[in-house]
Amino acid sequence: MHAGDFTTHVTRDEAAPQAVAPLPVAVRTWAQFERHVHRSGRPLLARLDAFADCVLVAGCQRSGTTALSRLITSTAGMVDFQVGHDDELDAALILSGAVEHRPAGRYCFQTTYLNDHWHEYLEHDDYRLLWVLRNPASVVLSMLTNWRRAALRRLFRHTGAARLDAAGLRCYRRFGTLGVPRLRMACLSYTAKTAQVLELHRRLPAGRLLVLDYDRLVVERATQLPQVYAFIGAQWCDDFGAALHAGSLAKADRFHEQHRALLDTECMPVYEEARTLALR
Repeated sequence: MHAGDFTTHVTRDEAAPQAVAPLPVAVRTWAQFERHVHRSGRPLLARLDAFADCVLVAGCQRSGTTALSRLITSTAGMVDFQVGHDDELDAALILSGAVEHRPAGRYCFQTTYLNDHWHEYLEHDDYRLLWVLRNPASVVLSMLTNWRRAALRRLFRHTGAARLDAAGLRCYRRFGTLGVPRLRMACLSYTAKTAQVLELHRRLPAGRLLVLDYDRLVVERATQLPQVYAFIGAQWCDDFGAALHAGSLAKADRFHEQHRALLDTECMPVYEEARTLALR
């Protein structure tokens, strides 16, 4: 599968409004969200239209989306909706309708959890989407060293598995994720997630999507962040930039040289293509 090879999904003009009811069970972990929400077939952005002019932050996992979404949520006029230990999980529960939540203002939701439900962005109108890119060496290294194995396996099942070649697919079908090296899982997942922004850029109307390169954002935050705030229609304050720092930029230098061949062939082409869309 290549960057532009996506299945055609229902458009928002064809989609009928769907009523959603809160879940009868409490969901406190991503494993429970997978079991009770994702596998249930309910839309993961079922209640998005209830939150007027909201900001969505997305991108590949481990790319700085949490830092940016928390920065925006801390802005005057935005609602701090977090009730648990994971604000993205809280956002997922609210937007899917798995929990009751009455809108109380303007919101910023982190939506990296959509994964194979990326097409739901095309089914709604009243939001601004910030898509965060990050160099694959930093992201893949973080997936392998700072992330739970179960999280990588879930991401791979929903995204990267579709990019396996014929031999890899046979092995995956026989052994599951045990049949795929973790480095390959991370690289294929990164590529699949990053390719989504190319399709979204082609299909979303102008003014709906702003692509950011995280490394550039933190280095040039004094010039980039005011543009981000202008895009989302929020008041910028010079003090906000301190929340994003360049301390993790050297992470890419720690990527082992013997693994760079896979990184360069699998991840870099889609990253470089997506970077051409990023704010300058």
